[in-house]
Amino acid sequence: PNAVAASGTYYIKGSNAAGCSDIKPVVVTINPKPTVTITNPAATCAPGTVDITVAAVTAGSTAGLTYTYFTDAAGTLTLATPNAVAASGTYYIKGSTASGCSDIKPVVVTINPKPTVTITNPAATCAPGTVDITLAAVTAGSTAGLTFTYFTDAAATLVLGTPNSVAASGTYYIKGTTASGCSDIKPVVVTINPKPTVTITNPA
Repeated sequence: PNAVAASGTYYIKGSNAAGCSDIKPVVVTINPKPTVTITNPAATCAPGTVDITVAAVTAGSTAGLTYTYFTDAAGTLTLATPNAVAASGTYYIKGSTASGCSDIKPVVVTINPKPTVTITNPAATCAPGTVDITLAAVTAGSTAGLTFTYFTDAAATLVLGTPNSVAASGTYYIKGTTASGCSDIKPVVVTINPKPTVTITNPA
């Protein structure tokens, strides 16, 4: 009786020394513990943020829970901006029922660092020469381990067909991408000076 584990009606009988007694019902209510189920959100790239309040993160949890968000497993340190988490780490989501029962589970946020592409414009050349913007010297100083792609527009939608033999002066764009899919794009200026023409009139 000092550790009743199931809801229900029980009875308490009180007796005195003379053997007289009274018995009364007592109602015990043990509300079920809810379950919080977590699907970690997709990784993003800095300076992006992650919203851990979206329904997809807690899909499959007990229905009708009220969620609160914490930075510690004990649920004592409130997470200020759960809809815009800016740092990678493990956070905690607590789901509570109307009766006050709760469950708390960890959620892992991954924010991959944004790489940096550093550009050194290649030396000018003279037509009909071409310029190779794929050379390591052009992107020296960039974040290590990037995969580079080359474009004719800053939005990186128009692929540059022959980045190793650019034949026209102009501004092109080099995009550096990490293995995690984060990227940076920077302009590179190609200068191809026109070939002069010497015109000869033979002397008399």
